[in-house]
Amino acid sequence: MQDIGRAPIRGDSLEAQFRDPAAIFRPQPFWFLNHRLEKPELERQLEAMHEAGVGGVVLHARHGMQSGFLSDEFMDALEFCTEECRKRNMMVWLYDEDNWPSGTVGGKLTRQYPEYRMRYLRVEERRLLGGGAQASLKLDFTSYEHQELIAILAYRAIEREGEWLLCSNPENITGLLNQEWVPKTDDSYVILACWSCEIAEGMTFAQGYYLDTLNPEAVQAFIRMSYEPLLRLKRQYGKTIQGVFTDEPGLMIHDGFFGVEAIRTDVHNVRATLPGMVFAWSHGMVERFREENGYDPIPHLGALMYGMADGSRTFRQQYYETITRWYVGGYHAAIRTWCERLGLLYIGHTLEEPVWGQARSQGNQTRVMQQFHYTGVDYLTPGIGTKDHPHRIVSVKTAASVAQLEGKERVVCESFGASGHAYSMRERRLDANFMAFLGVNLFIPHAFYYSFAGYRKTDFPPTEFYHAPHWPHYRSFADYIGRLSLLGAYTKRRPEVLMLSPIHTVYDHMFVSGQSNQHPACDRYFSLLSDRLLRHSLDYDYVDECQLRVAKIVQGSGFCFAGQEDGYRILILPGLQVMSRDIAERLMSFVSEGGALIAIGAIPQHSEYQRHDPEVTRHMDALFGASHHGVVNTVGKGVTVYFDLAGADHDEAAASGNDRNAEEECFENVCSLLRTMLYRQLNLSLDVTAGSREDVIMVERYREGMPFAWLLNWSDRAVTVRMSCSDRRSDELRLWDLESGSVVCLTNHAELHLAPGELRVISFPTDRGTEWGDRTDVRIDGRIDAQHSTDTRIPGERLLGDSWHFQTHDPNVLLLDRWMVTLNDRESRMNATMPGQVNTYRTTFTLSAELIDWLRDARRSHEQQSQHTLDPARTASQPSIELILDDVDQRIPSHIGFLQRRRNIEIFVNGARQEGLRPSRWQDPYYSAVDITSHLTEGENVLEVLTVSLLEPMPAVSFPAFLIGPFAAHGHALTVQPELLSGDWCKAGYPYYAGIGCYSQQLSIAGKDLAPDEEIWLEAEDIRETARLYVNEHDAGVRLWPPYSWNITSYMKQGDHVFRIEVANTLENVYGKKALPSGVLGQVKLVRRRAEASSQS
Repeated sequence: MQDIGRAPIRGDSLEAQFRDPAAIFRPQPFWFLNHRLEKPELERQLEAMHEAGVGGVVLHARHGMQSGFLSDEFMDALEFCTEECRKRNMMVWLYDEDNWPSGTVGGKLTRQYPEYRMRYLRVEERRLLGGGAQASLKLDFTSYEHQELIAILAYRAIEREGEWLLCSNPENITGLLNQEWVPKTDDSYVILACWSCEIAEGMTFAQGYYLDTLNPEAVQAFIRMSYEPLLRLKRQYGKTIQGVFTDEPGLMIHDGFFGVEAIRTDVHNVRATLPGMVFAWSHGMVERFREENGYDPIPHLGALMYGMADGSRTFRQQYYETITRWYVGGYHAAIRTWCERLGLLYIGHTLEEPVWGQARSQGNQTRVMQQFHYTGVDYLTPGIGTKDHPHRIVSVKTAASVAQLEGKERVVCESFGASGHAYSMRERRLDANFMAFLGVNLFIPHAFYYSFAGYRKTDFPPTEFYHAPHWPHYRSFADYIGRLSLLGAYTKRRPEVLMLSPIHTVYDHMFVSGQSNQHPACDRYFSLLSDRLLRHSLDYDYVDECQLRVAKIVQGSGFCFAGQEDGYRILILPGLQVMSRDIAERLMSFVSEGGALIAIGAIPQHSEYQRHDPEVTRHMDALFGASHHGVVNTVGKGVTVYFDLAGADHDEAAASGNDRNAEEECFENVCSLLRTMLYRQLNLSLDVTAGSREDVIMVERYREGMPFAWLLNWSDRAVTVRMSCSDRRSDELRLWDLESGSVVCLTNHAELHLAPGELRVISFPTDRGTEWGDRTDVRIDGRIDAQHSTDTRIPGERLLGDSWHFQTHDPNVLLLDRWMVTLNDRESRMNATMPGQVNTYRTTFTLSAELIDWLRDARRSHEQQSQHTLDPARTASQPSIELILDDVDQRIPSHIGFLQRRRNIEIFVNGARQEGLRPSRWQDPYYSAVDITSHLTEGENVLEVLTVSLLEPMPAVSFPAFLIGPFAAHGHALTVQPELLSGDWCKAGYPYYAGIGCYSQQLSIAGKDLAPDEEIWLEAEDIRETARLYVNEHDAGVRLWPPYSWNITSYMKQGDHVFRIEVANTLENVYGKKALPSGVLGQVKLVRRRAEASSQS
């Protein structure tokens, strides 16, 4: 097992690894094994990944797989893939489930063992108003299937300051179900019917039931049924096989994460829910809770939804503590132990955001993350955290913080999923850079699809793999991710600021007066402050009470974790009102020994036991006293500060406009104060000369004393930054170029131009005398200028023409998504013998006379050439128009031969029956294709697909079909392809083309006529999306995103020059909802620049 924490590399070898990162740092994608697992195809795909720089795979059983999960056939495939990866020095990660979420073995476990199905506590409420308003109440609660009545409890209720509170010692009136209940007093009452409910069927795939993850016996059954079959691969454990990935387990599954309702959807009512609200529960929970906590939980269940009139907080806090302990120990610790015993890493992710959702689905996310060898997070859909949506920061930062405080070397991210077919490489750059900036250093792209056939292409795309137009350029992206991960893994942050998780306050505020409060103020403050600290380039980590308990308090250094040399001197309490008594006491010691404590919006008053706990209040009074807003108070050797947010009600779901302004001002003041408190600050000044200061964020990282500054432009506009470093040791700066892998020197006061989403990594030398070469002024891709030089362009540029010779790398496409369907077609071309049936799918398209002539001449020429060659590839490349059908299974049905010889799917073109379908060479080998060229005619052509049923289910055309070939498509009219094209290829007859388009142009240049300090660059204004440039057939490199510029000096000569730009767009044009502009969209020009000598370490 490779653990970089146990095998550090020497500092002077980091540059070599940066140029060509090892496999463990490269992308390790989910490989969706989602069709027939055929060894030649498995090997072909693994070799393609290897050549493209992919470091490993997560072998992920997924929708559409034809083998049974963990069957002999499936295990044979895993064994084969593992061996092929071993040959290529690629990593393998196993996946513990059939689809997701982990825990059901594809539904098999919970069908076989009903007692292991997840259960919910469903609480249904009635109210009886006092004062004689109601004399009695009918207890007409409805019983549902698979639900057990625990109790009906009648609580006396009082209203205090607008909040309904329950009195202790409820009356148990369970025996009066469906009867009239008459209260003994004239008070108001809240009556709660509490049911133990089995999770609904179909809450997981394969119409399954989710696992009771609070039940250790259920989890052991999962280990026995899902993990132990993997022992067949044991000989590669800790070698090629690195570990096991678990995916989105929870103590409440997705409906408990997103809401509070008990879902019971059916075909008659798709929005059906059961009355009441749901909470985590387990088989035998009452007895187990009583045994571990010493009291019966049933009389206290009302405390989950209401505050208690006597101020007691014990049950609600103890409930969440208990279910967290059961879940963490029973599920995560059990699987981690199994993995450790066999030399495997336990990795994966859960449901992470926001804190309210963490509390519902995980209990305490920090304690869950502690169990993973590498912490993990899921980053679905495009986009980064923003002022308006800061929760995206929280999910990644939580995983990164646990890794930092617990000394875990890697932070895993399931990345890019559910971003859609239109997801571009420029969007991937922004998202990947943002994840890495926050701490991710092991990327698991979602996903590499084994097949795209049928519904598989709708399985939360995009694909990163061979279907995608960018695939021929993917090596550059794999290198980029590898370098990003390597620097993230080998450098460490040294923040001084901690933010205490508000999880216990969230427990307390997530239900008030019997209603859910999904946006508690502390959760909002936590997220908003996370964003503001980033915008001010103030690094920080989250911390949980369980971590503060074991941290050392060192005078002058603050809280120290996991043997770290550096401590955290500053602790922020974002809206916390609930704090454990022992933590309040520890904060006294922390501040007395020199720490800084900042409370925002509230000062804790309550403990996990008691509202207005005198012990907590005593400690907080000693720390903050009668604090005034923003005033620094000296306490012992430390300080405390309280920032008041008067007017922001902690129970409001969202603050008003005025309150938001107050919050904004408060958070700005907090950041300004923090800047004055920091001890460890890199003496680096950033002057944003183009753009806004908030457009660029910075984090400092270190390796063996060497500081690194990571600068990220997280805005949607280009930014220019001038850097200066006042540290006398740092008069030389070094840029680690993530795209090229080079390490080059910069002068102090260098300017950096950052494109939208771009990340730059700068390092500073140490005093140890490392050899770096001579100091030089450098320029990388035209974006870094020497001191006082804002532009190296030299007058004299040459525009290339707007018209380009154009051809596609693959056949053009006509999307066939509109059909006229006749069911039981009585006039079909092949009526089935009774009682059979024929359905006819009919569509039309036209061909121009010129295209018919071109096809005839091209095929005749091809036939003449093929007579003089034995090369089978020439025959395969015969010009043709093919029909592609998706997700059809053409065959001869059983027993139909004696009635009539036919296939279950027949294809006719202009009345002519076509040959049988064969595997497609376009897009996916599990598509089906037939060459229809010989039956095409000038003008309108009629295409018919007949599906035939006789004594078996009727096949169907369920997905769009495609015509592919050498044509231009204008609507449904096919014409000869244009020789010249200007700009967007969609407008020139390629609206459905998703692939590589080649733009070429010849230009005569009399001579270089360059001074010794000049270079020639080719600059393209806009390309959608990725591009490779060839100059006179020399490969000048790939550009995955803006700026699209290449140094072509070494390729230039006197005379004619041919420039060819191979552009890849996205799959949106063929599989998505619209045709996006594609190709070379703006001006392309040659420019002269001053040559800046570069120094590569």
